[in-house]
Amino acid sequence: MELLVHELSVAELFNTYSYDVLAYSASLLKNRDDAKDALQEVFIRFMKSRNEFKNNCSVKTWLLIITRNYCYTKLKEKKGAEVTLDESFLLKDSFNIEMHISLQEAFSKLTVDEYELIYLKEFAGYSYKEISEILGITIPNAKVKLFRIRKQLKEYLK
Repeated sequence: MELLVHELSVAELFNTYSYDVLAYSASLLKNRDDAKDALQEVFIRFMKSRNEFKNNCSVKTWLLIITRNYCYTKLKEKKGAEVTLDESFLLKDSFNIEMHISLQEAFSKLTVDEYELIYLKEFAGYSYKEISEILGITIPNAKVKLFRIRKQLKEYLK
């Protein structure tokens, strides 16, 4: 059952969705500190626009759309600045270090848009429907793009 935004306190919303927003922010911004800043800003923006929410998507989807918009704005501002790859929070401690290095190299070859799709599906586990809502694309388009990105990653890892 979907939570109704008007019935939840800020603390309940934060407790329910903060990890999703933080992880998604970190996947786009590639920096833990920037992701923490994004988390705060996303919830501020969410609360300011809370009364405009019409329940035409889930609260989680709406938060992730706000997150995406915020992160893309930050990425545009940083264009030309050095962006460090910090994905260690996504990987389990028992993960093989050689595989980690190979994956990092492969991920670094992806564009922000490509990495975002892989992150949403493979790391965050979102459905194609949720991905299509967050990114504003059709479900078939999301499937095709993910197929191509996976194929590209396999080539990088060979």
